[in-house]
Amino acid sequence: MEIVLGIVRLNKPGGSEHYTLTAAEQLQRLGHEVTILVEETGPMAELAGRRGLRVTAREDELPADADVLYAQETMSAYRLAARYPGVPLAYHVHAVDFVPSVPPQVPDIVSAVVTMHDRVERQARAFGVQAPVVRLRQPVDLERFSPRGSLRQPPRRVLALGNYLHGDRDRVLEDACSATGLELVRIGLHRGNDVLESQAVLNDTDIVVGKARVIVEAMACGRAAYVYDVFGSDGWVTPESYPRLGADNFSGQSGTPAVDLDRFRSDLALYRPDMGAANRELAIVNHSANRHAVELVELFESLGSPRTPVGGPLREMGRLVRLQWQTEERAFALGGEARVVREELLRVQERAAELEREAARVPQLEQSSAQVPLLEARIRELEAWIRERDAGLRELEAAHAKSAQALQDVLRQRRVQLGIALARPLDLFRRRRR
Repeated sequence: MEIVLGIVRLNKPGGSEHYTLTAAEQLQRLGHEVTILVEETGPMAELAGRRGLRVTAREDELPADADVLYAQETMSAYRLAARYPGVPLAYHVHAVDFVPSVPPQVPDIVSAVVTMHDRVERQARAFGVQAPVVRLRQPVDLERFSPRGSLRQPPRRVLALGNYLHGDRDRVLEDACSATGLELVRIGLHRGNDVLESQAVLNDTDIVVGKARVIVEAMACGRAAYVYDVFGSDGWVTPESYPRLGADNFSGQSGTPAVDLDRFRSDLALYRPDMGAANRELAIVNHSANRHAVELVELFESLGSPRTPVGGPLREMGRLVRLQWQTEERAFALGGEARVVREELLRVQERAAELEREAARVPQLEQSSAQVPLLEARIRELEAWIRERDAGLRELEAAHAKSAQALQDVLRQRRVQLGIALARPLDLFRRRRR
């Protein structure tokens, strides 16, 4: 089967980017011809090339014909539909709160919608233009993401992996780790230390904190996984909590009580080394990338014969959606900058309050400073008295030394020594009478 996947960006690491590489690689392993059409390339596109995947940003490098199209966002869907009129197109809805995740609301463009958790599935069934909805699971390469060692008891390191955790939520995590003596490592795009492939950093820790794909990869690596991010929190992944958390794609929004500092600290105390083995088994049973690719092929084959080509300015509609996305991205970036400015403003206000408290003490300090000359005069008096005392002590020491020397001179005289010798028998006689 000739399959063309579409994604706007293969630049920086993220959930949809890693999914695209995983799906394409597994489809190619099954013997299908796979091409990824992108608009922006970067480190993730280079990683795809190193994995033997065909990636292009130019339509003239695409195969002349395709059997099925698989789009990851609205812009790609319009572009693929315009390039391959009438070819069946499956559309993957990645999120519920991201406008480019909504498939084209034009009849007959989308042949099927792929979802991977309950909230996305409910949204897909609420779209104005309907297409068959297929529910799959988040895939992970179980060979690439596998345990490199056992979990430690007690745990030593917590890894917060993700691109969004910041602010108060991040401070709660930091305080909880500090209170329990755990080393906290943070990795993400917004910290400037993101990684293209995370299996090494995942295996270098005991507890992984994150959401969505990060949690699935941590489970596959046999790590203890804790669902917590800026968007929500659900706590530990266990065999008991897995059905509920997995149904929500480990997003932290399954409806459990919010995680505050007290709960975080108490939850960390519930860590057990056997969490890793249980999570690995859950990943094998439920998140095999190979099984996911097989299910995609079954879906693609079910789409049947080519559809009727859709008339209309598809490329222009794609361009308009792209402009909307760019506008939203700028708004999101400005929101991030505003957050940084607010945090800096709070720090400035706290410092100003500190200075005001110090300024309030100025009169008291001024009153105290008026006593400084009197204290200095008293100190000078004490210093003079000490000098006089030291001089007197030196005179006494000199007189004592002089008297001791005179006594020694007297004792060395022959008459004195003779008298002492004559007196010794008398002293002996006196002691005996006693």
